Amino acid sequence: KSRETMLLCEAAGYDIILVETVGVGQSEVTVRSMVDFFMLIVLTGAGDELQGIKKGVMELADAIVVNKADGDNLKRALIARSDYDRMLHYIRPATEKWKTQAYTCSAVTKDGLDELWDVIQEFAEQGKENGVFLKRRQEQSLRWVRDMIDEHLHNLFFNNVVIQGRMGEVENAVLDGEMSESQAVEELITIFDKSLR
Repeated sequence: KSRETMLLCEAAGYDIILVETVGVGQSEVTVRSMVDFFMLIVLTGAGDELQGIKKGVMELADAIVVNKADGDNLKRALIARSDYDRMLHYIRPATEKWKTQAYTCSAVTKDGLDELWDVIQEFAEQGKENGVFLKRRQEQSLRWVRDMIDEHLHNLFFNNVVIQGRMGEVENAVLDGEMSESQAVEELITIFDKSLR
């Protein structure tokens, strides 16, 4: 329940909240819908430079950061940053009125961290001035309402005793070719509808 946790942190007075995802996939899309600023952190030599799997995530990012830009890896990190910057010319920015760019940093040497913080602050200031920040927050609120409705209706449907009693039979009928998928859905929705009356 990341949204609820973020709300609790905001209510407790924290105005900067970091949300980390576990990797590339659907979680980034979900997190993008909850945050003000989305930073994609990548590594050089991890085999993920400009891969197709990253393209979708790159489209969500407000900044791309090549981490571990230090020591023997510095040259590769600078090349990767240039590659990402070139690729970003072909991708629509995730946030209107903002230009997504690539940066380098090192958690070990701290190089680039101040610049990243400046980018985040500039993003927040610019977004508040041009109304994009408020617009995003409003869109997030509406999406949250819709997501909660979806979750509630999903649970209401699948926790319904009548549906639970009939679901297995309908699924077997689909698997056996006795019923199409659309017929199965129609039957289950009709059963659910009647059970609510």
